[in-house]
Amino acid sequence: MEKLKLNFLHLCDAASVDNLGKISILGIFSRVFLPKVPSKFLKFTVVGNVSFIKTEKNPTKIQIKIFDANKKELQLASPLFVEFSMPANATKNEGDVNFIFDIGNLDFKTFGKYSLIIYVDGKDIESKSFIVEERKTN
Repeated sequence: MEKLKLNFLHLCDAASVDNLGKISILGIFSRVFLPKVPSKFLKFTVVGNVSFIKTEKNPTKIQIKIFDANKKELQLASPLFVEFSMPANATKNEGDVNFIFDIGNLDFKTFGKYSLIIYVDGKDIESKSFIVEERKTN
């Protein structure tokens, strides 16, 4: 990639994209509430959009990893990545790519700050923090 920009990155309850590329996002959040740790969070979705100008490498790989406050990577059921290529007959050398990843049964071992890091072709380009905290009951 010569120029790449992360337009947005959200954690949410659900997301979908229609056949024209329009994304619908439901329930954006930055805090996860759990009764105790360790505990599994049943499901959430990571949704984002990256714009680019001229790809030098085909295909290009976008990957997401999650780290705890100690920079230890959380183990996911399967790697979160998408690969895309510029069509050979493209009339423009620019575009954007939507990505939606559903994550289930993620095991959080501690409360605290976590980081969601996006990589493009193995290079860390952006991160988003979220907090896992105890759900207080009355």
